[in-house]
Order: sequence, then structure tokens, then C-alpha cells
Amino acid sequence: MTTVSDEAREGSSPPAAQGLGSTASPRACARKSIALPSRTALEPVTERARTAGKAVAVRTGTAAARTADYLDRPASLAHAQPPTLARARELHHEAAARHDVPLLRFLRLAWGYFHLVFVKSVLNGLEWVTETPLRFTAAVTVAAVVYFWS
Repeated sequence: MTTVSDEAREGSSPPAAQGLGSTASPRACARKSIALPSRTALEPVTERARTAGKAVAVRTGTAAARTADYLDRPASLAHAQPPTLARARELHHEAAARHDVPLLRFLRLAWGYFHLVFVKSVLNGLEWVTETPLRFTAAVTVAAVVYFWS
């Protein structure tokens, strides 16, 4: 009759892990044998879809590929914040200071102040109004009331 020793029984930890100085558990030894998932399995699904879409667009050479690459850059126009009114005024003054002729400097400053008062302020106001749907709805309601009851 054959007897099976305790170390050779099924489910026991390997002999190296049972030594006096070892702190490894049987589960730790089992974890080393599990294969790690591939790199694509660790990426979010949306990122994989975006990458696949870009690859298809690049292969076909569409304008969407160039647009998507441009919009994904962190320094693109879509991610940029417009300068404040004070900063825009400084930029206009710097641009006017580049001209040596006083008439050109005056015309450049005149354009700068026209831009600040009539163009930039209107665009900043429109940007502020359309920032949220609730604010836009309130602005349209106020505009309709003023238009119809004035």
C-alpha cells in the first residue's frame, strides 16, 4: 500500500513556500502563474473606439482625420480660453507700439478700441449667454418679452 506525503497532496503550497523564512502564501504563488491582460484590454472602451476610428480615417485620408487630430491637441483653438478685456487691451497697445508713424499708431489703437467695445464685448456676452442651456433659455425668453411687449 502506498501513502502520499503531506507535501505532495493536491492543493498544498509548493515546498519552497513552506520554508521557515518564507512569508509567501499559496495564493501568491498561484497569482504569478496568471497571465496579465493585454494592453488594449486595460484601455477604456471609448479610447479604443477613438483610436480605431482615427486609424480608419487616416487610412482613408479623410478630412475628419485631420480635424480630429487638430481638435485633440491640448493647445488647439477648441481648448483655448479667450483673453480678458484687459489682456486684449494690452495686446492692442503692444501692436500699436510697433508702428513708428503716429498716424498708423493712432489708427491701430482706434481699431483696438473699436474691437474691444463693439466686437469682443458682444462675443463675450454671447459666449456667456450660451454657456448653459438654462441661461440661454432665460435670455431668449427675456428677448422675446422685450420684443413683443415693447
